[in-house]
Amino acid sequence: MDMIEVVAAIIVNNGKLLLAQRPPQGDQAGLWEFPGGKMESGETQQQALCRELNEELGIDVHPESYITSHSHPVNGRVINLHGWFVPTFIGTPDNRHHTALVWVTPQEACQYPMAPADVPLLNAFMASPAATSAGLFP
Repeated sequence: MDMIEVVAAIIVNNGKLLLAQRPPQGDQAGLWEFPGGKMESGETQQQALCRELNEELGIDVHPESYITSHSHPVNGRVINLHGWFVPTFIGTPDNRHHTALVWVTPQEACQYPMAPADVPLLNAFMASPAATSAGLFP
């Protein structure tokens, strides 16, 4: 099976996480995910994340910390998804690629039909010190 390296940003602002709905064309249409995308040859995970978030959302970021990785088969390929905590960004997220963007509490995120590879990222993030430092817990 082909392996695809993908990065995802767990962006937090005012105690909420940013979720993006996958567009109708392509794999896993309509499911919700953390924004990000495929790594290009020669890129580090952080470089790919910065590029993807600028292209898809028009924001500049500095990924603060690695959270976890998860591999998941999708349509005959294996997606290796690498999650990064992004507590700050420059600009206002502009929906340039997805069907919709929403800011949700961690509890609300669980009510959205999420892409299977993103669920372990959410769980690992919520169990990490980064979630506490982001103000997601009272």
